[in-house]
Amino acid sequence: MKKLSLFTAATATTVAISSLAVPASAAESSHPFTDVGSRYDEAVSFLYEIEVVNGVSATKFGTSQTLTRGDAAVILANMLMLDTESAPDAGFKDLNTRVKGSVNALAEIGVISGVTKTEFKPELSLSRGAMAKFLVTAFELEDYAEQTPFTDVGGVFKPYVEALYGTGVTSGKTSTSYGTNLNITRGEFANLLYGTYLFVVENSYFPLVASVQVTSATQTKINLTEAVPAEYTKDDVAAGLYFSVQYSDGSVEEFEPASYSLSTDRKTFVINHTNVSLTGKKGTVIIEDFESEAKAAFDFTAVKTTSSTNADSSFVHTAGLPATKAVE
Repeated sequence: MKKLSLFTAATATTVAISSLAVPASAAESSHPFTDVGSRYDEAVSFLYEIEVVNGVSATKFGTSQTLTRGDAAVILANMLMLDTESAPDAGFKDLNTRVKGSVNALAEIGVISGVTKTEFKPELSLSRGAMAKFLVTAFELEDYAEQTPFTDVGGVFKPYVEALYGTGVTSGKTSTSYGTNLNITRGEFANLLYGTYLFVVENSYFPLVASVQVTSATQTKINLTEAVPAEYTKDDVAAGLYFSVQYSDGSVEEFEPASYSLSTDRKTFVINHTNVSLTGKKGTVIIEDFESEAKAAFDFTAVKTTSSTNADSSFVHTAGLPATKAVE
């Protein structure tokens, strides 16, 4: 198994959980667009359902329209769930408010660059070569590069087209042509983005939880369904899980473990939550993985002793005797 990066795996996990399920072939459309044919329906349905894409109008997706660089940035930033509000300014002077946050966020993580240092050219159509660079860089797929049969691939986009080809996400416009300099349509981009996402999901390791046990007020043991592959670390496991506590009063607290460890057989993941102590509390620890959630109840409320004004305060429990015998 080729290890996809921590960033890629975490992104895929987040998207999958937000969509509530691993996408399957859609039985019927889950979008309102009347211009999406069967070739693009599954991709558009999924991306629309997880709020990654919108249409050019309430009823039109604009399937055959060319995709602009600005729109591509918005869609990709949505897919990666980037923080578009606080990303530092990338220095481009030609960005409108609709695309600025997305472009800044993508530039911050090195996914995109401008046409010049100060111009992003958001209204320019996106070429298929540039699209390959966007997707391969965003999902960090460079290691999958393979030689292609395409005669029109060269220059700056060559390694990105080779990587996208190596994943099997694209087979080109024809058997010998990728269409590097052709503009990509919104429908084609939806298909390729969806295909890239599926590739990442299918080729990443995601920890699945078999059971959870709260072993103390500051420690929880998570039993995994299978051993973590050798090429993945405890940090990768932590990135693939979501942690929260639901207390007996109904309140919920999300948290990140203060530290964690992986057992020698790589099937048990122990988290220390000293930053979220359960001392004196009652509730349920919830661990969410790629597919579902596992729960473990806990009760660390202190046992309180009570007294009565009618009790004889001079009573002494005789050592070594059962309580009932001592009373006698």
